[in-house]
Amino acid sequence: MRNDLYTITTLSNLHVGSGDINFDIIDNQVQRDAITGLPTIHSSSLKGALREASEESNYINYIFGADNKAKEAQAGAFHFFEASLLARPVRSNKKPYFMATSVGVIENFLTFLEDFKISIDEKLKSALEALSKVKVQEGKPLIFETLDNVILEDFEAGVNGLTVSALEPFLGKNLALFADADFKALSLPVLARNYLEDGVSKNLWYEEVVPKKSKFYFAIAKPTNLDEGIYDRAYASDDEIAKLTNLDEADKKKKRFNSSTHVQFGANKSIGYGYSKVEKVSL
Repeated sequence: MRNDLYTITTLSNLHVGSGDINFDIIDNQVQRDAITGLPTIHSSSLKGALREASEESNYINYIFGADNKAKEAQAGAFHFFEASLLARPVRSNKKPYFMATSVGVIENFLTFLEDFKISIDEKLKSALEALSKVKVQEGKPLIFETLDNVILEDFEAGVNGLTVSALEPFLGKNLALFADADFKALSLPVLARNYLEDGVSKNLWYEEVVPKKSKFYFAIAKPTNLDEGIYDRAYASDDEIAKLTNLDEADKKKKRFNSSTHVQFGANKSIGYGYSKVEKVSL
């Protein structure tokens, strides 16, 4: 298998619901990683959204799998891994927002690259390694530009002289680095929603969202050595099977998951939630 790295940039607020019953003030909470506690997009939610956004083609069944009632279910050849939070915007008194991340998030990302044997641009990787070595005190996040008296959420920020321009295309402009505990403690926006019945307000409820401009990363594992015999010809034509035996060429021709594309993740599509840009990062 070959593992490719992708990023998700949310272009509108995102709500991928956890589905858990809770008795908190927030009725609908977002999915969170079981270890870090940070927002995540589970692989099943991610895979479903990518499938819905794909062009209608027999390639869909090959990539994602098929469940045809008249035939046995066909497993997808691509493996999708959950999306982890990379950075998110936080409010500031000096700029509309700074893009916040933490040392632990960057360290986990670098470990992810190593574990999955993913190659990215060397300048970007070096810049991320340098960022992961910056020491950050709890309660004192750092920015990387000369500004005085900067407040990030409820924290007074310090200034670090590390050059982070190489990270802007990946993490976003106006970078801020938090201690892990502070980053985890940052609250997400909570929006009030109103349930109407025949035009009459029946119930006010509250929904947690990941704010627009947030960034996630995930991987897709793709087969590299394909055997024509594994394909069910009910799902793919001879021409498609021939193309799929050379995955790189198939990707190139179909441009599937390789170039920038727009995908809607999670709930509330009709009110504009979850509209996101997906981009391939790995070489």
